[in-house]
Amino acid sequence: MDYTLFFEKNDQLSYMLLQRFYAKRDRLVTISSVLDQLPISEYKLSQLLTSINRDLDKIQYSNHSQITTPEKNVLKGENITKTVLNEIRLVYLKRSVLFALFQYNFLQSKMVSKATFMKKHFISKTKFYSTEVQLRSILNDSDFYNSPNIVNNYEYVLRLHIFEFFYTAFNGIDSPFEDLNVKINNLIIRIQAQFSFLIKPVQKSKLEIFLKVWILRMQNGHYINDRIIPPAHVTPAVREKLTSIQKFIEDQFNCKLRGEENNYLYTFLLTQEYVDGLQDVLTKDDYPLAYDLSDQLINALKTEGGLSDPDSFDTTQLYKNLSRIHLQFITLYIEPTTFISLDQINFFKQTYPIFHAIINHFILQVKDKNMMHLNKRESANLYFDYMFAFINTIPREMVLDKVHICVDFSQGSLYNNYITNTLKGFANANIVIESNLTRATDIYLSDFYSTAVKKAQIIWRNPPSPDDWGALGDTIIHYKQEKVQNLVGKISALNGEDLNDV
Repeated sequence: MDYTLFFEKNDQLSYMLLQRFYAKRDRLVTISSVLDQLPISEYKLSQLLTSINRDLDKIQYSNHSQITTPEKNVLKGENITKTVLNEIRLVYLKRSVLFALFQYNFLQSKMVSKATFMKKHFISKTKFYSTEVQLRSILNDSDFYNSPNIVNNYEYVLRLHIFEFFYTAFNGIDSPFEDLNVKINNLIIRIQAQFSFLIKPVQKSKLEIFLKVWILRMQNGHYINDRIIPPAHVTPAVREKLTSIQKFIEDQFNCKLRGEENNYLYTFLLTQEYVDGLQDVLTKDDYPLAYDLSDQLINALKTEGGLSDPDSFDTTQLYKNLSRIHLQFITLYIEPTTFISLDQINFFKQTYPIFHAIINHFILQVKDKNMMHLNKRESANLYFDYMFAFINTIPREMVLDKVHICVDFSQGSLYNNYITNTLKGFANANIVIESNLTRATDIYLSDFYSTAVKKAQIIWRNPPSPDDWGALGDTIIHYKQEKVQNLVGKISALNGEDLNDV
């Protein structure tokens, strides 16, 4: 969600300025360059800078953050960090009429009258309705009512996106709906006690905002009618825990819970990894797509040439990780507050080119075959999840970018062993050392040239000089890059598009 769409006009301009200074990281910026990029006059810029510095002076996490004028016609942003930018974003959001109406429409409309809302925010009836039209347009253009989840339930999707909105906007900086803080904190303690888990600060912030949105939706008469988890898969012990939590909520928050709502809470706790057992309750029989996608991606990894020895790779953990990703994605997938830019893909494309090619091709196939409906942002998030699963699960030595070197010196086994052991330290995980020529051999390393060898040959004197080692290193890099480029080119040729283009 682009929160700047909710800002008042001056705040939109101020935020654009601050983003520019954040990107420059304490470097100087000329006033003329700012005026070239923003539709404002020099007088307007002066007004905005005064307003920005006033706001920066009030925020909690500022470390003397400000925009200064160290010399004529030059500006400098001092201590404009990501945290400062996020806090200012929240300041601008809170004073936006659009944001106030967003909260009212989705979380307060049954408990607060329109007249009370308009009086509190000093807006007329005409302004109220014109802002509603503007809000609907922003939400429709932002895919607010759509989701890759296979759960076709309006309330389910709506809750998810309302939660994502507040979770990303507040992001641990502040707590929305502060009047609920004490009761929600007690509810979190009750949930922890029932399910016996410890909670980290980021997890607590996420759970707190989820519970607030959930409670407010129910208090305003909006309930879920579907169960994500089949009732038969909820054990009596878990059912007892959920019943205890239900009684606490009904007593403290004055809202009646249905069985579907208990199921909804349990789904959140499982998919967001507060409690274990996701794949025990969301099985292949219930959600075959999640498990089929895992099989297909692993098959692509093994058949498209990404592994040096695909038959020896134990896919158990990778299958489990991928299935968890897919179950999250098609049931209750919450977008991360970071890694939401397609620009980040370029880093992984350069660092893990083989993984990138396989993952990129697979996601494009998923979209082409309409297995899941993904927009650009969702495609990027799925890409990152796949990439992290690959990096954390696939042994580095299994990736097919190794250079095979046959060591064959005339001095015999002791000298060959010396060279072999030295090579292992020299080239780390980039090489496979062979004692005999094979079809996989890339480099033949010896002290004599052989016309019978049809591979690249490197001939060393005894002992090898620093220049000899340097030449070998350059050759290893050359063959490694060639292998990667050939493999990536082969995979990419299956589908010429890239996630950045679709």
